[in-house]
Amino acid sequence: MNLIHGLATIASIKGRIKATFFIPSHYSDYLEWTIKSSAISYDHRNKVFYLHVSLEHGDPEKVTNISVLGIDRGIVNIAVCSDNTFYNSKKIKNRRARYAYLRKELQSKGTKSAKRKLKRMAGKERRFVTDVNHCISKQIVNSEHTVFALEDLSKIRVQKRRGKEFDRKLNSWSFYQLEQFVGYKSEALGKHVLLVDARYTSQKCSNCGHVYKGNREGSAFRCRKCGFELHADLNASRNIAQAGISCLSRLSCQPAKCDTPLS
Repeated sequence: MNLIHGLATIASIKGRIKATFFIPSHYSDYLEWTIKSSAISYDHRNKVFYLHVSLEHGDPEKVTNISVLGIDRGIVNIAVCSDNTFYNSKKIKNRRARYAYLRKELQSKGTKSAKRKLKRMAGKERRFVTDVNHCISKQIVNSEHTVFALEDLSKIRVQKRRGKEFDRKLNSWSFYQLEQFVGYKSEALGKHVLLVDARYTSQKCSNCGHVYKGNREGSAFRCRKCGFELHADLNASRNIAQAGISCLSRLSCQPAKCDTPLS
């Protein structure tokens, strides 16, 4: 098998056959890894063959210098980092808006044809989300920072309901997938990921520590105690970074969770 050129030689009942396959650009960093095993599966429903390849690489040397980056994942901005980096270009915004509009239009029709189109569009949208998450995560982990702190969103759905509209927007982007991508890309570079308590990160002032729900109004944050003003998502990312710093002792090879309440 030649991963670099996308070529596989496969044994069949009619002898060996050669098959070509496409490798997305975000997998290019792994082409030099050692191939351990491979398997072919067939999707009878879509009549497509899939080639599954397991690769192996030696454990990278863990970085010793510590520089924490807080990452806030949100509905309007996909990711905002504590180093003042925003990830949500105009192109991404327009693409997301178009998918949302087309989905609403097709769902309102309810015909068989509309359902087929909706299914095809869902596949395109998933691929778009995956590609964007790969690009964002790659840029994040290749930064000068060595520890990436994210909110632990695993318990967000068991909290009190915030309304159907909020739930719909929350499900419109794969935040967990972005977390996974940051995780394994970081590990490949010897860097670390910390999952911190998600409570109050949007209400807490990153300047004085005052927590109050009314500090945030939409995308604007203004502390009612000290008067500090900042973009709300950027303020949240700085709180996440501070929480990550307080949890550095919990670092491990796997994403470490920190349940220390923010105060």
